[in-house]
Amino acid sequence: MMGDMYALTSIENIGKYLARAVHSGTDIEAHEHVAFANNLSGVVMSISSCTSEHAMSAYHENLPHGAGLIMISSEYFTYFVNKHVCDERYVRMAQALGMKDASKPEDFITALLNLQKACGVDNLKMSGYGITIDEAEKFSKNAHETMGGLFLYDRTPLDEKDCAEIYLRAYK
Repeated sequence: MMGDMYALTSIENIGKYLARAVHSGTDIEAHEHVAFANNLSGVVMSISSCTSEHAMSAYHENLPHGAGLIMISSEYFTYFVNKHVCDERYVRMAQALGMKDASKPEDFITALLNLQKACGVDNLKMSGYGITIDEAEKFSKNAHETMGGLFLYDRTPLDEKDCAEIYLRAYK
């Protein structure tokens, strides 16, 4: 699939260069590769979906988009890893992030968390942005009411209950 090609190339560039770019504002090579990955990700987003974070920032305008994505990412991906609907895809994504010996879908979660730690964003908390745990159902309802069609792009159905559970598991 063309989307996979763009996504994997983007992930490879992020895995190799993001931590370098975060830690050095003068590392031009790292910043070029992150910018390239950013552009490829835009293409991927135009043919895929992103719903859950938008529902959070709809109620919390001070929540940066990237921070929201980071905070829910591991639980979001864990949901699909546990469903085993695209195991090989997650193995390839872990390998693209730099875990060359990845052999199981769970390795992607490990690689993702390692990248977050390397970039110093592993301790972001929803509570730090004024989000309360009781908002999970509200976010889920908003996501489905305003962006429901985008859920059709997911590899397996993700209903309101599933979305709320992801928010709850991600909450800190």
